[in-house]
Amino acid sequence: MKIEKLKVIRADERGIMYDCDKLKCIERKKGTISADHSHDDKEILYLIKGDVELTVEKSVRTVKSPARIEIPPKAYHKLLALSDIILLEDRKME
Repeated sequence: MKIEKLKVIRADERGIMYDCDKLKCIERKKGTISADHSHDDKEILYLIKGDVELTVEKSVRTVKSPARIEIPPKAYHKLLALSDIILLEDRKME
């Protein structure tokens, strides 16, 4: 058996991002914003806990956990945490 502490990628006033090998585990506090950008690769988010206001391009909707969210390449996206949230992020797809 092997047990290791998760590496912290980033920690700030919004919450913590952990390195989970292929995935990132992101904890965010209510009222904080994640993303607010676009990038060249496709992204899959797994909303494990909480509710978010999700913006993709000009579409805005509320998403409640548990949910799988697929963001197309080059699409502007933003998440507003409507509660404390936990997300898994996959951008290292093959």
